[in-house]
Amino acid sequence: MSLAAPAVASVAADFPAFEPFPGLSGGHAQTIVARYLPGRLMRDPAVRHELETGDGDRLAVLESTPPAWAASAPSVLLVHGLGGCAESPYVVRVAHRLYECGARVVRMNLRGAGSGFGLARGSYHAGRTGDLRVVAEWMARRAPESPIALVGFSLGANLVLKLAAEAASERLAGLDCVVAANPPLDLSAGCRFLQRPGAKLYDRNFVRLLHEHVRRFESRFPDAPAIDLSKAGTLYDFDNHVTAPRNGFRDAEHYYSESSSGPLLGRIEVDGLVVHALDDPFIPPEPFHSFEFPPRIRLDLQEHGGHLGFLDRRKFGGDRRWLDARITTWLSARWATNPALASTVPSH
Repeated sequence: MSLAAPAVASVAADFPAFEPFPGLSGGHAQTIVARYLPGRLMRDPAVRHELETGDGDRLAVLESTPPAWAASAPSVLLVHGLGGCAESPYVVRVAHRLYECGARVVRMNLRGAGSGFGLARGSYHAGRTGDLRVVAEWMARRAPESPIALVGFSLGANLVLKLAAEAASERLAGLDCVVAANPPLDLSAGCRFLQRPGAKLYDRNFVRLLHEHVRRFESRFPDAPAIDLSKAGTLYDFDNHVTAPRNGFRDAEHYYSESSSGPLLGRIEVDGLVVHALDDPFIPPEPFHSFEFPPRIRLDLQEHGGHLGFLDRRKFGGDRRWLDARITTWLSARWATNPALASTVPSH
């Protein structure tokens, strides 16, 4: 069944649809080349903070505040994907663009990731929104008048959507909007999708990263209960034998059903943007048609782009990273059209 042509969303008139760089129209090419394409990363001044989670663990976050930032200006919480961290290139690039727009940017290391390794005996997973809430509430306490945007990538995109849905019943102070790039709306379907012949390479790569993390964890905490990796040969197996039991779930399917953001989308009460490519080699397209998006969430489905790829034939602010520009433009437009924020957002 072809879902590409009729499902591609129209893009707002102020931003062009994605057009792949010549020779990179396929999802695999976009994903792999974008992952390894060298580029100049603009690293803005950042202050590292450690935040208590309430259960004995700590989180590490990096905060970059523009010199002219006012306490009522926008703030953004950026959340990385599986195997990533606050220093992942896709996070750093978007952080710089948003910093240049005048926003305070907080790059979060999910529990045990990046510079937060060694600060936590627990681990992050696709449904652990409580840690995001800890960071967002910390941001709100320090600047109560600042509207907060949640921006997530891949697994982080699932987390920000899930938190935005939960905020409808458990208020999150300062929450203004949510942006999700390539979110795995249905985690179970995503794991099955990775077992396709053309996707098993990605599955093996994720498992390798997870095994390495477990080995590092055991070296750092030799007194912790041993983790048996003998049956964790696929991502599904890892979740079934490691992620689920370590985090109070019966098995992988219980973990997926409790953690997937797709069934919760209808609860979201803030404005948002979801960007996805139909040729994403990690995530199946069907959930983007089976789940109903509320009117306040703009679904921008592109025919091509891969997973966090989106290398365009044109340049946007100096590079070809369409996704980075799409996210930044949407947020800048939102802030510029808000009378309370317009004066705090630099014009471009």
